Amino acid sequence: MVKLDLHGMRYEDARRTVDKLANTYWKWGPEDEADIITGHSPTMREMVVEILEEYSIEYSIGGPLGVDDSFIRI
Repeated sequence: MVKLDLHGMRYEDARRTVDKLANTYWKWGPEDEADIITGHSPTMREMVVEILEEYSIEYSIGGPLGVDDSFIRI
């Protein structure tokens, strides 16, 4: 499983990094998973969700139970 830690990263850098991951994800296929660690920043989380939706990538916030909102699983 790939883990991408955006916690503490500037928004501009995080946007480029998630965009690159989303492009790579298209090559993996939906059977592979990755965790994108956003920390507890609603702005960071919203930015990541926006990018994932642009690429039509399915995601869940906080894993299967949704109790930990500090990461997004794709």
